[in-house]
Amino acid sequence: QATQDLGITSSKEYEQRYQKDPRLPSSPNTFYSTDWQSWPTFLGKEKVFYTSYTEAQQATQNLGITSSTEYLQRYRNDPNLPRNPAAYYSTDWQSWPTFLGKEEKVFYASYTEAQQATQDLGITSCTEYLKRYRDDPRLPSSPATFYSADWQSWPTFLLKKEINTLNELKIACKVLGVRNSREYRKVQKDYSKLPSKPDKKFKDWIDWYDLLDIPKPYELHELKKIVQHHQCTSLAQYKNLRIKLNDPKIPASPGECYVRAGWTNSYDLFGVKRPYKTRYFEPEWQIWGNMINEFLKKARGGGSKVRDLCEFVREYIEPNKLEKSPLDFLVRGKTNIKPMLQLFEAVSVTRKKQWLFSINEFLDWIIVNFLTIEDEDTGEVSRISRTKNPFSHINFDGEQIPATINETNKLALPYQFVKSAREWIFPQNSFETVSYSDLHHLHKFSSDWIQIDDSFKINPLDPDCVIKKERGKTYLWIPIFWTYTYALMQLPARGRQIIYCDSGEADLEIANFLQRKIIWEKNKNTLSGLTDCQSMINKTQSGDFGVYYTSNKTSFGGSGYKTPFMPIELAYWLIKLRKWQEKYNPVDKPTKWLDCTRTNLNEAQRKKKGHNCFLFRDFQENEPGIFGGRLTSRLAAALFFSSDDQIVCANYSGKSHHECIHELQQQSSISLKNFKSAYTPHCMRVSLINAYAYEFGLPIEIVMKLVGHSSIIMTIYYHKSDKTGANIKERVTLGEKQALDKSKDTLKSFIESQNIEQCKSQLTANDPEFLSTLNNTRPASSYLFRDYGICPVGGGFCSQGGDHVAMKTNIYHPVPSGHLGEQNCIQCRFFITGPAFMMGLSALFNELSLEVHTQSLRYHRLESELNDITKKIDVISHEIYEKNLKNTETSCLENNHFTLQSERRRLNSEIEVRAKKIDLYLCDINAIYKHILNCQTIIFQESSSEDTKLQLIVPRNLSVNFEISEVSAFQQLSEVCENAELYHSCTDEHAVTRRSQLLDKMLIKNGISPKFLHLNETEQLIVGNQMTQLMLTRLKCWETIDLLMDGKLSLNDFENNDLISKNELNKLFMGATQLKRIN
Repeated sequence: QATQDLGITSSKEYEQRYQKDPRLPSSPNTFYSTDWQSWPTFLGKEKVFYTSYTEAQQATQNLGITSSTEYLQRYRNDPNLPRNPAAYYSTDWQSWPTFLGKEEKVFYASYTEAQQATQDLGITSCTEYLKRYRDDPRLPSSPATFYSADWQSWPTFLLKKEINTLNELKIACKVLGVRNSREYRKVQKDYSKLPSKPDKKFKDWIDWYDLLDIPKPYELHELKKIVQHHQCTSLAQYKNLRIKLNDPKIPASPGECYVRAGWTNSYDLFGVKRPYKTRYFEPEWQIWGNMINEFLKKARGGGSKVRDLCEFVREYIEPNKLEKSPLDFLVRGKTNIKPMLQLFEAVSVTRKKQWLFSINEFLDWIIVNFLTIEDEDTGEVSRISRTKNPFSHINFDGEQIPATINETNKLALPYQFVKSAREWIFPQNSFETVSYSDLHHLHKFSSDWIQIDDSFKINPLDPDCVIKKERGKTYLWIPIFWTYTYALMQLPARGRQIIYCDSGEADLEIANFLQRKIIWEKNKNTLSGLTDCQSMINKTQSGDFGVYYTSNKTSFGGSGYKTPFMPIELAYWLIKLRKWQEKYNPVDKPTKWLDCTRTNLNEAQRKKKGHNCFLFRDFQENEPGIFGGRLTSRLAAALFFSSDDQIVCANYSGKSHHECIHELQQQSSISLKNFKSAYTPHCMRVSLINAYAYEFGLPIEIVMKLVGHSSIIMTIYYHKSDKTGANIKERVTLGEKQALDKSKDTLKSFIESQNIEQCKSQLTANDPEFLSTLNNTRPASSYLFRDYGICPVGGGFCSQGGDHVAMKTNIYHPVPSGHLGEQNCIQCRFFITGPAFMMGLSALFNELSLEVHTQSLRYHRLESELNDITKKIDVISHEIYEKNLKNTETSCLENNHFTLQSERRRLNSEIEVRAKKIDLYLCDINAIYKHILNCQTIIFQESSSEDTKLQLIVPRNLSVNFEISEVSAFQQLSEVCENAELYHSCTDEHAVTRRSQLLDKMLIKNGISPKFLHLNETEQLIVGNQMTQLMLTRLKCWETIDLLMDGKLSLNDFENNDLISKNELNKLFMGATQLKRIN
């Protein structure tokens, strides 16, 4: 009573307020446990329900409650109703319908009765049953539960046991969800009650559209009008149009829908011109198509020729109603070729020449293979009567290709951005410790993740196995595409050549990486031995490593070739990719090129290529995929992130780096397709210092010395065997140089006497095929002789002396400019040389070596300045960051930052200029080196041959060889100056003044007044050479001369025999005319 007097209404409230009456216990249920019933009774709140079932039943019905669900929602409307009447009145309880005053349902007693009733209602699905089962009050809401003992499935419940009418079949098709005839035949195998040929079983059959109750598509001509009216030109646009119009009469797959109703191809549907391919020929012209396909299996450059030939058939043969067979066309006699000539006139000169070439090659091939007869007895070859190629006499040789300005509208990507972009992809510093799992910046791109299933074998402990799990699915990160992008930024090769490089998985020996070095190990792969030295990382003869391309640099279909250099960091990432491919994307055998489908090579070319384990093969495929789009987007992304706050090179969805970098940093997944750049993969230029034209094989250690601070010269020497068998090597002296040089005069007299064929064995050329065409009928006046070789075209075709403009064409670039200017003979495809010109080649090599040395000094000085600027930028960037955190003024620092960045770009630009010069000179040096190697090969062949042909060089017991060595700066300058006096093609303009300064300095140190500063350059050259020869004669070796020039020895330090007196030195200058002083 005391609790109720306080107005307490709950046990919780009692705990909070019982202390207001000091006589109330804290736990009344325990203190009064003997009399305790419940909290509602104690608090005076106990509900009093209707005492009888009948009273509760009447009260419920008075409320109008009609279901158990509604009762639970509304029983509180009457406080005397219990929440669970079935339990409270369990003694009298019957069922909810009885309690609610509703007549209790009586369902069908058996599954079969319910099934028949359902089928009588025409119900075709579970969803429809739930909507309509009340149409029959004896059907339960859940037959699967009510008839659980007999229940099988909804299709079984809804399908009749026998289908005897077309209407029953229509219902059955709806039950089974059949949408077309193909699905019907598939389902019919599981439900034999369905007739296999309904069109023959039912007389009232109309068609499949009627049976399956689907709208009948438009007639093909009607659909054509609709899609062409809406200007659809592709299947992608067709799909969008179908969604937009929401017309069920437009089929999803028109090719399948109209396959028997006049369908040809999608191009005819859209009213656009068919591609020039044989598969789009009309049936009546398929004989031409078959013949073209057969021709392309053997022809080179099939990719361009198929278009030429198909266009020839479609635009000339078809419209003029000529023969349906190429054989009949070639034996028809007279042919009107005027319409074809009009087609030629409508295209450019380059295009018409290529088109005519393809047509003639094709028609001549047919004549040789199908219209030519050989007499088995006599071997006489004759053509079938009236056989003639009507285009064989046509040529456009007299038409010149219009001159164009020698500029390109393509943007060129400066080297500094290529370098920063590739270092963003794979870090340059401590790269050998980086694994794929460390490349977090690359993991954000969704395109590089591939979903894998539970059966795929992964190694969670492998740092190069990068996986992630999202929404219950597992994804693997693919390093293939980024590695390819990186390789293209490192190597001076075409992208397609790099794509098809070999991994080395099947070679006997493979490269590995250990302590920043490449080592060679026995291959433990099960495929070992199935390929022979095919790996992209190729072992050179010196045990170093370079690159092996499976395709030729000028012809993708050609044989592979090697270059003896590869950046060490690239080798690391290629080895890592090979190991990743072996583990997570293995092949069971090398892939045959013949099985490749993306190469654009013809069948004959692919057969010659053999087989390879492609390093850049697509995931779960044997050959590389299409890399164009993948490379473009990744290049743009690399330029975007590596440019940082510098000049904009790329954007993301139209926004610059500064505008959206913070937004991107917050994203866990970034789409590559949103990165765009004006710089395409074709704009990239590789490193000018780390990737020269290494094709010619100049030893890499020599290249590294050249671009360092070393002075390199090439020395020609005799190599002979004396009677004791000992090998003696003697350096060629100045007098011997003059004697050897006369051998080219002998060669010149032979050629001018129309006897070049006698000399061919002692000549070599950039283009051996061109050399083989030279004969005695060529006028002697066309040969232009130089100290280092011969121009057989009189110096008039420099504009055509370079590489092919495009593969498989007879159009050429100009010869690359070099040290010799635009007439850069040593790289010209017409240039020929031989052992008789070795001294001139060597002199040119040494002159170029001096140029490289000079430029490399300037290059390294600029690079040092750039490093200092970069350090200052880093310091200021850090200071700006610190001040931004403190919200202090940074405008002054930002101005300095901007100024330094501008200076950095200027230095980068200057460095690139120097690098280009070094690159230009090194390309020339490589070309010379190649010529000298070829000359050496000719000498060795001649010395080993018993045939006594014309010998231009030396007797057989004496051979001429060469070596490249590191020397002092003075010796290098002296070598160039000595050659400049001997050879007209050599120049001393960069050497003579510097040598004169060194000689004057030496004279001053020995108490003699400087002499050379009073002479002009010509006399400096002559007198300087005489002084050098005098010192070499007396002092015997260059090492002693270098000590004298460096001031470590003086003229007084030498003995009598070696002594060079001051009088002797003064005599050298007596005949020289001194420069007059100008007042």
